[in-house]
Amino acid sequence: MNIQLRHIRCLLAVASEKNFARAAERLAVSQPALSQTIMQLEATLGFEIFQRTTRSVTLTKDGATVCEYAHKLNRSMETFHKEVKALQLSIHNFLRVGYLIGTAVEFIPKITQEFERRRPNATLEFVEYDFTNPDAGLSTELVDCSIFCPPVDTPGIHIVEIAREKCVACLPDGHPLSLQDTVQVEQLLDEPFIAAPGTGVWRDYWLASQYRQGQPARVVFEAATVDSELQAVALRKGISITAESTARFYARPGVTFRKVSNMDDCIIAIGHRQPANPLIKELIDVAALVTRLPVKD
Repeated sequence: MNIQLRHIRCLLAVASEKNFARAAERLAVSQPALSQTIMQLEATLGFEIFQRTTRSVTLTKDGATVCEYAHKLNRSMETFHKEVKALQLSIHNFLRVGYLIGTAVEFIPKITQEFERRRPNATLEFVEYDFTNPDAGLSTELVDCSIFCPPVDTPGIHIVEIAREKCVACLPDGHPLSLQDTVQVEQLLDEPFIAAPGTGVWRDYWLASQYRQGQPARVVFEAATVDSELQAVALRKGISITAESTARFYARPGVTFRKVSNMDDCIIAIGHRQPANPLIKELIDVAALVTRLPVKD
């Protein structure tokens, strides 16, 4: 039995109007097309739905039963459309944002506040990732977008810069370099380093590998969080390089921070895959406003 929704809509329109011309106008179709659709439905069912005269159109007894079923189906379809629309709304009003631990610490609360002001019905959910996931969830596709510090090895992602920071050396208190106002990256290369677990371009960036002319860093300890990294520095296991905001938000006894004067700035970015959730563009605009940096998309 091949009954389609267009058959149901035509049936209900004719039953309501009791006139093919008015029903056709209501459905924005021609009267011959409407008549043909009703005839197809009757042929499929094997009985007449309407009694037609030159003056009236009425439901047959069996047609009235079918019309009752059609009303139930139509109400179900209306419910279906409402629920699907609500689902679409919830999807397009929910954004799961990964962020790398220690990244954009000063910006995320402001970004959230401004985003919620613009989109009071939308929901932002932030998910924190440690240094074992430098792309903050993009590689596993568990987030819609993420805030992190490039470079990362993740292919197929779109990266939008939202801010920059100076890089700083994390030194144990009393380290000879801590007596300087700033340090140069070349002064750090022979030091024992605390690094992120694993391998990849993100770890290499913070080991200053681009300045080592192919010589490997002397990694003596691995840390997956900012706290464990700085604790290792305080315990004099080695030094590390991090973003300048770490010095402001994670300062602790036993650690001295010194700006690395000749190291390229650390980039803070929002990354996402295509096609993007429509809210991501708004999040990027909000981030650019908060950080006061023109977005380079």
